[in-house]
Amino acid sequence: MKTIYLVRHAQSRYDAAIPDELRPLTATGREQASQLASVLLRFEIQEIHSSPYRRCLDTIAPFAKAAALPLNEVADLRERTFTRSLIEDWAQVWQRVWTDFDFAFPDGESSRQAQARMYAATLLVAETSRAATLAISSHGNAIGLLLQHVDARFTFEHACAIRNPEVMRLLFDGKSLHWDADFSLAELGSFATRVVTNEERLEAPRSPVA
Repeated sequence: MKTIYLVRHAQSRYDAAIPDELRPLTATGREQASQLASVLLRFEIQEIHSSPYRRCLDTIAPFAKAAALPLNEVADLRERTFTRSLIEDWAQVWQRVWTDFDFAFPDGESSRQAQARMYAATLLVAETSRAATLAISSHGNAIGLLLQHVDARFTFEHACAIRNPEVMRLLFDGKSLHWDADFSLAELGSFATRVVTNEERLEAPRSPVA
């Protein structure tokens, strides 16, 4: 049995002028990453895989340094591409992509496409890793879609509740991935960014959750 800790990145700064893959952490996010490193150290993680996006690499980097572990970048652990254009009605789009898995903007991925990519990448990491315990640094929507594929109990409400940063746990039995729904880290509550409500999304529709 292998244990996989799914790490959602810390708070990042959205700027329409910055490509999504280069979006940096905020000052709060950098502090969160530092605090997260101390939390992760107690799990005796032996291997780290990450989305190549800057916010994920910068979130897991303090832990990688503290644990003296290399960072393995995996392209398919990246966030789901919604669209390169501004989304004016973000709250409605966020709900739609969780109710219509085949919806996609012309220049983006559908939930089904992103889910298949994220699942395949995670399964490959689990199958090929020699580590008994590993971490995957990725994104809120990508992690949510992965968990929904693994376990039908994971819902839209669960996806909305994923904080910055967040740590969730999968188990791999050699064949299948299993969501450890009972796992939670209470200590994240002292520094993770709180959940943004749908009402707040409506008031600030250009702010993504990825």
